[in-house]
Amino acid sequence: MHFIILLPLLFVLSSALNNNLGLTPPMGWNTWNRYGCDINETVVMTNAEMLGILGLDKLGYRYVNVDDCWNLATRDSMSNRTIVDPERFPSGMKALSDFVHDRGLKFGIYSSAGTLTCEGRAGSLGYEDLDAQDYVSWGVDYLKYDNCFNEGIPSFERYQTMKKALEKAAHNHTIFYSICNWGLEEVWQWGNETGNSWRTAGDIFNSWESVKYNFEVNQLHPDVAGPGGWNDPDMLEVGNGGLSHTEERTHFALWAVVKAPLILGCNLNTISNRSLSIISNKELIKLNQDSKGDQAVCVHNCHSLKDSEDVQVFGGWNKDNGGYYGLVAVNWNDLESKPISIDFKSLGLTKSSEEYCSVYDLWNKGVHIGNYQGKYLIPNIDPHDNVALKIKCKRKASSLE
Repeated sequence: MHFIILLPLLFVLSSALNNNLGLTPPMGWNTWNRYGCDINETVVMTNAEMLGILGLDKLGYRYVNVDDCWNLATRDSMSNRTIVDPERFPSGMKALSDFVHDRGLKFGIYSSAGTLTCEGRAGSLGYEDLDAQDYVSWGVDYLKYDNCFNEGIPSFERYQTMKKALEKAAHNHTIFYSICNWGLEEVWQWGNETGNSWRTAGDIFNSWESVKYNFEVNQLHPDVAGPGGWNDPDMLEVGNGGLSHTEERTHFALWAVVKAPLILGCNLNTISNRSLSIISNKELIKLNQDSKGDQAVCVHNCHSLKDSEDVQVFGGWNKDNGGYYGLVAVNWNDLESKPISIDFKSLGLTKSSEEYCSVYDLWNKGVHIGNYQGKYLIPNIDPHDNVALKIKCKRKASSLE
């Protein structure tokens, strides 16, 4: 990460990025978390094919995103166009994009709002119009736009410039615009006026502490997210081996309930069946993709996670599937299992403790657990584990599903 100069945000918000994209959080796959800079067109092609082979495309994972290291450090001396790395991607980006599109998927690419990308390739600062034209001509559907080597120019100015370039180049081909300025410079104030998603924290790493930190930072401004623009705590680490199976479950459930982008970052050619079962959970995907798009918030034990040893509950209302309250209860304790009682009235689900609610288990195909009056007791949540529930409440137990 490179140091930048934080300048006062002296701007007037312009109109939102009205491209009719990101009405639900994006789902897909990205090269970075697993491969870093060690990428080539074969890596992208084989993982794109695996989205179909594993049936992940049918679940909504549609974007195939090439991250840093696809281009050279210098631009063409005559045209100033960015140069695709001829050794890593000999067929070029248009051919790779066509390959992805031929499989019913969408193609994404990466650049930086700086003179160079974070890995020292040619950035887009000063060349936004040219790069946007290339992206459109290649059929790019998603742009992840990073923040390295930014010359100290305020983020809002740099990200607005690319927004305008994408709009100008569009010609009926719109591009999902992912702002990656690491949550700096009050991005929550202008992110949803500029892009379809905005990073709320620095890069995620393949560890429980990193997952925990990025999730907590992502919870600071839930009110600014919704259809068309999403808080982004960074990509998923499920399948990369740094998390236990329990931690992978919790990582995925938390990202799902807070309506974060679900962008995979593992090698799909070698993913384990246990990790595949997590990212294939239809009920949690439905929760994430709800059309209402309200980010779940903390509703129990709401304090800093830094030294937390408690069970916290994150929940919110969802519109689809008849309407329901979705929640994830997480045990942050490192050693001890913990119980938690879900009080329907305190969550605003009922008006009195006499009313009944129907509870469903999102980790078990949405199975109906039972009908409960006033409260639902979870007797045991293991360390770092979670319980994910759908709750529907009515006046009489007999009228419940």
